[in-house]
Amino acid sequence: MPADDDTVAKAHLLDRIYASTSAVEIANKAVISRYVEATNQGELDVLDELVVEDYVEHDPVPGQKPGRAGLKEAYTMFNSPFPDLRFVFDDVIAEGDMVVGRGVISGTHEGEFFGVPATGKKVHWTGTRLFRLRDLKVVEGWVNIDMMSLMQQMGVVPAPPGPDASSLPAPPYLTGKASSVEANRALMTRFIDEVWNKGNLDVADELFHPEASSPSAPGLPPGPEGVKMVATMFRSAFPDYWMAIDHMVGEPDRVAARFRQGGTHRGELFGIAATGRQAEWTETGILRIADGQVVQSWYDVDMMGMMQQLGIGG
Repeated sequence: MPADDDTVAKAHLLDRIYASTSAVEIANKAVISRYVEATNQGELDVLDELVVEDYVEHDPVPGQKPGRAGLKEAYTMFNSPFPDLRFVFDDVIAEGDMVVGRGVISGTHEGEFFGVPATGKKVHWTGTRLFRLRDLKVVEGWVNIDMMSLMQQMGVVPAPPGPDASSLPAPPYLTGKASSVEANRALMTRFIDEVWNKGNLDVADELFHPEASSPSAPGLPPGPEGVKMVATMFRSAFPDYWMAIDHMVGEPDRVAARFRQGGTHRGELFGIAATGRQAEWTETGILRIADGQVVQSWYDVDMMGMMQQLGIGG
């Protein structure tokens, strides 16, 4: 990353750290920022200062051992195939003892990665981490990584048809008055309960600005229409579809949530005929809110896990 871009990224991170007003939440964000920088630099012994010894990872990589030692080994295993790997913060959100960090990860694939031989390709993907801290140390962690996009860039999984995201015009950056943590939590809860669980798609017209964008799915129509399209697709493929919020972290202009979701695959999904199989997978989503409506959203979904349960891709 050029120095100017690096300076911009650090300034953005600082802004996001001080978006909190609670001293504990600011300190927790700073701990996670140091944690990420240590993993970027390969300084994994720094985690001895930031993570408790009996750390619990709720989404371990294959073969990950328990505790802090297992976490350090997992970073070595995951990062080593990408010698120039770097995680750049796109957002960090804190409430109480929880911190959500989302970023763009990039690196050159120069070593075997979970059975995939080195391709020499420069790849990038997104990831969202949820951490619980106690006394300024990380005690639990959850993660959602866009492994599907990573595997597509490596050529392991076919890329979906459609325009290259980089060729699409940038959506407008919408601004407006911040709300409250309580209101944003209520909006997220209503979004999941009404739109996703009950299929009341018109509620999206109330919750989403007409020009709302989602960088995670730049090819979708803007605003509520894109939301309705995705919800219809999944609810049609899984007629008994359900979604549950396990954790939620809110700030006055943002709310993040960790979801579990699932159902029985009885309809076509991404061109895949119904398999009749049941699947359950996780997701982490972030909504940016202005003037009481969602204006931007990001999602990291365990699509690979879902596909594997449906018998697609091993």
